[in-house]
Amino acid sequence: MNKCLVAFATTLLLTFSTITSAITLSDIQLLFSKKQVVRADFTQDRYINGLTSPIHSTGKMIISKELGLWWQQNTPFAMTLKMNQQRMEQCIEDQTPEIITAEKQPQLFQFNHLLTAIFTADKEMLENNFDITVTEQNNIWTLTLKPKLAPLNKIFKQIILSGKSYLEKVTINDMQNDKTELTFKNHKTTKLNQDEQLLFR
Repeated sequence: MNKCLVAFATTLLLTFSTITSAITLSDIQLLFSKKQVVRADFTQDRYINGLTSPIHSTGKMIISKELGLWWQQNTPFAMTLKMNQQRMEQCIEDQTPEIITAEKQPQLFQFNHLLTAIFTADKEMLENNFDITVTEQNNIWTLTLKPKLAPLNKIFKQIILSGKSYLEKVTINDMQNDKTELTFKNHKTTKLNQDEQLLFR
């Protein structure tokens, strides 16, 4: 009987040890800071109340510490988004690009800065805006962000990030009970070539 109890306790302890938070936000920030450029393919599924199936889209993204974010949605329609600290440009298919600057829309660029903070695990920015829980299981870290300030806490319930060496999944739960899931794969971190640098212009 005692042997059974010891075995059970050992199993429980080992199980618990795999889900205890062994990694910190600082560790994740350090992991991300080593990469000047990250490219990845993405899939996005938006689950909206009232719709029987998610809205599915796919594309590619590049995030560069120097140049910002380039986001190319390929399906179900073409959409390009370029974003840096001062300027955001969105172009849907062959339409005229819409350009927004930080000077004209400062509140919108707060979201821009937060999005960048999420992709770079900016510790100071995240801690200022979210209650944060970090866990790790089987070498996969999970970062759960719960907004603590308006307007974020009026829009989002929580944002969950997870990955190993890279950010691999983002789940956004909003206050309308809708959910967005983003999955990233085929990550590459080589320097931008000349053609890729032109994408940010």
